[in-house]
Amino acid sequence: MTQAQTRPIRKISFVYTPYGSIKNEPGIKVVKDNYGVFPSLSLAYVAGVAEHAGYQIQFIDAHALGLSKKETVRRIKEFDPDLVAYTLTTYLFHQNLEWIDHIKQATGLPQLVGGVHMGIYPKESFHHSSLDYALTGEAEEALPELLDAINNGRDLSQVTGIVYRDEDGNPVVTPPRALFRDVDNAPFPARHHLPNHLYYSFISQYRNFTALITSRGCPFRCIFCEQGGLRFRPRSPENISDEIDECVHVHGIKEFDFFDSSFTTQKKRVIKICEEIINRGQHEHIAWAIRSRVDLINEEMLRYLKEAGCKRIYYGIESGNEEILKTLKKETTIQRIKEVVRETNKVGIDTFGYFMVGNPGETEETVNETIQLAKEIDLDYAQFSKVTPMPATAMYDMLLEENGGKDYWREFVITPKDDLYIPRPKCDMSEEQVQRLARKAYLKFYFRPRYILFALLRVKSLDELWRSAHTALLMLFQRNQTEEDGTPSGEAAFAAEWDERVQY
Repeated sequence: MTQAQTRPIRKISFVYTPYGSIKNEPGIKVVKDNYGVFPSLSLAYVAGVAEHAGYQIQFIDAHALGLSKKETVRRIKEFDPDLVAYTLTTYLFHQNLEWIDHIKQATGLPQLVGGVHMGIYPKESFHHSSLDYALTGEAEEALPELLDAINNGRDLSQVTGIVYRDEDGNPVVTPPRALFRDVDNAPFPARHHLPNHLYYSFISQYRNFTALITSRGCPFRCIFCEQGGLRFRPRSPENISDEIDECVHVHGIKEFDFFDSSFTTQKKRVIKICEEIINRGQHEHIAWAIRSRVDLINEEMLRYLKEAGCKRIYYGIESGNEEILKTLKKETTIQRIKEVVRETNKVGIDTFGYFMVGNPGETEETVNETIQLAKEIDLDYAQFSKVTPMPATAMYDMLLEENGGKDYWREFVITPKDDLYIPRPKCDMSEEQVQRLARKAYLKFYFRPRYILFALLRVKSLDELWRSAHTALLMLFQRNQTEEDGTPSGEAAFAAEWDERVQY
């Protein structure tokens, strides 16, 4: 597809493609397969932008619905769109591309892609001929301008933040677009097109569940996160509560996971959000959870969060070793971690700790320190991920420097290398060691008699009990399986974690 496209675009199908296990991802298979089913918030935002701009849209969550390629194509043809759109992630690129190839061949329609990935590897992605258009940044302004330029035959080179093909089929990457400033003016995600009743996390109480973001960007610089240093752009408390109202009263949603990189970046704003939720009486109808750095929490904030109905805080703890915390730029101490978790438990909010195995400087001894800390601080839940250096992070820059600039992810996007594990910088542990220690961490944390009794007393529904018991039995009895088999994971949800940055 070139700039000479003649068919005007009036209708767009948005497709969230299924995904399965691969080698270079942070989750271990048993946990990832049972983590839950999350909406693709980034793709739903972009669908909302398109609909707000006057285009008819269709949203097919082929992942949540368990659709085959054949059934997905049937639904697309029934809608008869002029364009099909997707979101891409780097480590799932070839799984995404397999669906795009099939849908393009079956329909002959132009294909539009986006996501954080496209801002990192635009030309490498367009090495594959199925891709026709892309957005390399946020969609609110770029998507309507791109569609208008296509429909009116304008020069696409004048549209910033896109990729397209010239008349010879060669990719053209235009200069990046400035960040969208007034995030309160962004249309809400197009949840009226989503199967909201199918979404849940493994610890959610309700099936009518959704993700929600209250800000974009992050002022902190954790070395493993692509968000680090991006300008922080918060939404107003009123705008956030308006979205909650819509979710509750229009879509029947009862539970929310606030997916901000760090919801607690501005303490006064957090309190104002809580006050808005309380003043509208929303806290009487919903359950919600947030993510936070340990160093941003204080007792006053915790009291407001509890009163406003916050049920759980996901803390990015990452390691039980002080030197590794410094390397990761977590700006906290083991003592502060213990104090904050204790204060959170005291006010009656559940605690969930994120930990990583395979950090720079990691050894088996430091992993054992992490496991010991997770057990000692009385967390309600814990997740132990394998470190995977992702592109556009300081950790990946460390790897590039170690390996003479060899860009593993760039090579992967151009040509899949299913037999290659991406190394971890300044870490001498093998993939087998990291995999074994991550599984050990889960077993040591969750299979303590005291924890099992506590978990049984805490269960609020038979559905939650089944999900927890099913995952636990798989963890206990399944062999130490790596992400080698590529088996589709019908309940995997890990990729949704990286939908925070609303790019298309």
